[in-house]
Amino acid sequence: MTATVLVLGATGKSGRRLVPLLEARDVTVRAASRQASPQHTPFHWDKPETHQAALEGVDAIYVIGPDFVEDPSGVMAPFLDRAKQLGVKRVVAVSSLGVGFPHEPEDSGRRKVEQLVMNSGMEWTLLRPGGFAQNFSESFFLPGILHADTVATATGDGAVAFVDAEDIAAVAAAALTEQGHAQAIYPITGPQSLTFAQATAVISKAAGREIRHRNISSDEFAAILQGGGVPADYAAVVVRDQEAIREGAGAVVTDTVERVTGRPPMAFDAYAARAAAAWVRG
Repeated sequence: MTATVLVLGATGKSGRRLVPLLEARDVTVRAASRQASPQHTPFHWDKPETHQAALEGVDAIYVIGPDFVEDPSGVMAPFLDRAKQLGVKRVVAVSSLGVGFPHEPEDSGRRKVEQLVMNSGMEWTLLRPGGFAQNFSESFFLPGILHADTVATATGDGAVAFVDAEDIAAVAAAALTEQGHAQAIYPITGPQSLTFAQATAVISKAAGREIRHRNISSDEFAAILQGGGVPADYAAVVVRDQEAIREGAGAVVTDTVERVTGRPPMAFDAYAARAAAAWVRG
C-alpha cells in the first residue's frame, strides 16, 4: 500500500472527496491547496517554491492542473520532473473525456499534459471523467439556477453521462493505493446519459420548482464564460466540448466505476436528491 499521497486541489470537487477516502485506507495524506491552513500544505502552480515542500517524502501524487489554463504543460512539466527526482513512484492525473472527442486538436493543452504524465517515468494512471454532476450544484451552472431558474448550454439535444465527483474520487483512491492500475486510461462516467433538458427536469424535481434548460449558440455560451472571467482560450475549449456533446460524442457510458471500485456509479437522480439544498434560494 502507498504510504504517503500528495493530493493537489484538496479543496476542489474531487480532491476534497478523495482525502477522506485515502485516510480510510490508512494512507498518510498531504492535502495541498493555494490557501495555507493547518490542514493544508500550501501549493500553487505558479509558485515553484511551493512544489519542493509539497513533494518531499511523497510516494504518489494526485494531480489536477491549474484552473482555466488551456495549456498548463509549461508549469506541469518541471513539477513532474521534480517529483520523479524526489522518488515519487506513482502519479494519478485528472484529464477529461473531451480529450477523445472527434475535434480535439492534436496539440491541445489537455493532450500535452497527458503525454507529460505518460512520459514522466513514474507509474501513471489517467482519469478522463465526463461532465461532473457537481457542475450544477458547485460550479458554473449554479448561478443560473439560483438567479434565473435556467441552465443555458450550447449542447442542443446532446446527452452526457454525468459523473458524481464521489465516484471520480473513488476511482482515484483505488489507482493511488492498489496494484493493477499502472499505465491505464480510465474514462469515467455515470450510469446513464441524459440531455441537459432531462438533467434540468431532474433538478427541478429535487429543487421543488421549475428550472428550465435554454439552448443557446456557441458564441453566446463563450460570451457567458468570458463575462464570468474565463480566459478566451480556455472558454474555447469548453465551447468545443459543448459542440461535441451536441454532435453526440458525450453520450458514452462506461463501466469504469464499477470495474475499479466494485460498486455502481451514482445515478443522476440520486445525486440531485442529495444536492437539493444547493438550489435553495437565499
